[in-house]
Amino acid sequence: MLTVLVVEDEAPAGERLCSLIEEHPDLELLFLCATGNDAIEQINEKKPNLVFLDIHLPDISGLDVLKLLVHQPQIIFTTAYDKYAINAFEHNAVDFLLKPFSKDRFEHAIQKTIDRTKTSDDLNLQIQNIIGHWQQPDSFLVRIPAKLGDRIFILKTDEIIFFQSKDKVVSAHRHDDYFIINYTLDELQNRLDSQHFGRIHRATIVNFNHIYTIEPLFSGTYLMKMKDKNRTELNVSRNAGKGIRERLGW
Repeated sequence: MLTVLVVEDEAPAGERLCSLIEEHPDLELLFLCATGNDAIEQINEKKPNLVFLDIHLPDISGLDVLKLLVHQPQIIFTTAYDKYAINAFEHNAVDFLLKPFSKDRFEHAIQKTIDRTKTSDDLNLQIQNIIGHWQQPDSFLVRIPAKLGDRIFILKTDEIIFFQSKDKVVSAHRHDDYFIINYTLDELQNRLDSQHFGRIHRATIVNFNHIYTIEPLFSGTYLMKMKDKNRTELNVSRNAGKGIRERLGW
């Protein structure tokens, strides 16, 4: 069962698409959005498997919506203008539906999504098995798989500057990029080498080797700047502050 969110500002088109989704046995409709900003909020919160995304929206374009998402669902673009087809596939869309589209064309797009999802799930399992052969079960994590679209990246943990959780989505940040990963911060805390990684906040784990500066704030809290491209500033909670001082020896 694929969970689905629709982003469509034209009421008749949105209602028809929602009806097609509700009639399909493999789909579950979560929400209908009429604006790009609402779509960003709902997609990140509800984490659908699939989004039908209109390119023309009243506030921002569907292409801009993709750039601002934390959660990365499968995308089927919908539009009345075929000139956007190339842009859609450059964004790794599953399909491109030119309005008005038929039920058969809709069914074809759904089948493509189901096939791609199964292939992606199989690949994820293969990657996890490969990594399992690289590192012993009781050893610390040294590699982490991360997904971006249909591609799987293997991240070395010593290159990761910090991990952060937002809206239950965990990201691994390197010098000038970041990836969504399938670990919780609790799992990472238990499986990363504590000589190099530590939790400085309920939402953040840092790599001690990539700290740039630590500045005291108030009441035992600190501001930690990291050695990434943006010199990201991270808050150190009062509860974590004492432990961090002891572990870093200052």
